Amino acid sequence: MSTAWVERYNNVLIGDDITFNDKWSAMVGLNYATTANKAAGSYGDSNYEKSALTPSVSLLYKPIGEVTTYVSYMEALERGTIVGNIYANRGEVLSPLVSKQYEVGAKYDINPNLLLSTALFRIEKTNQYSNLATPLPTYVQDGLQVHNGVELVLTGKVTDNLTVMGGGTLMDISVEKANNPALEGKKPTNAASRMGKIYAEYALPWIPGLSLTGGIYYTGEKYANAANTDKIPSYTLYDIGARYATRVLDKSLIIRLNVINLTGKNYWQDATYLGVPRTVAFSASMNF
Repeated sequence: MSTAWVERYNNVLIGDDITFNDKWSAMVGLNYATTANKAAGSYGDSNYEKSALTPSVSLLYKPIGEVTTYVSYMEALERGTIVGNIYANRGEVLSPLVSKQYEVGAKYDINPNLLLSTALFRIEKTNQYSNLATPLPTYVQDGLQVHNGVELVLTGKVTDNLTVMGGGTLMDISVEKANNPALEGKKPTNAASRMGKIYAEYALPWIPGLSLTGGIYYTGEKYANAANTDKIPSYTLYDIGARYATRVLDKSLIIRLNVINLTGKNYWQDATYLGVPRTVAFSASMNF
């Protein structure tokens, strides 16, 4: 008998922007989320359905016209993990969980088309990992992992022809609560503390409609196990591509060619899966 999974995630959102005066404003929202997951078959039956009302609140202050500062708090319902085939509890659907995020930051409009933003944040979520039991490990939820970090992001047009989207994130990540005291203070599995990326598009001025694209993506080292004895090395990936926009029979036509992982880097995406090999993708789309 084969195993079948059914996943469902529904959201009902309501929110409002409130302006107090020229300098102060707020954004308030509520999200009623429902996540359902069912598994049946050779690994046994497992299912759940959970709903949660999660808030999102931001208070904004503009000291000058080009700068906006803010503090925010939000919660999010995350669906439970379906345990993979390498674990003793393979096919089990773990319980859904609610994560919390606190953030303070600032945004600076360098010009109408270029935005620089920075933020300090704290994310709290349930810890999940392999318990390394023998002969087969079990994938479990246990305790609390915390991500404290800072990020810097630049996005927009540097010139009329050059668009960039880039930034970096540094995090101090740790397990703060666990049933096993030996795990407290360790790094959560499959979580990198350093990440960075830069993506650029350049519209060739002498060939209208043709843009060249490229990206560099860095992911720092992370750990494959809860005891932090198995380290996954850092890796850097490179993408290149081109996009051509034109009109055919008075219809919009966009042709794309992309090369993902240009150098054919061999890497581990996480403790279970190898990364995407060099991939060439071609697509064309037309609006009717």
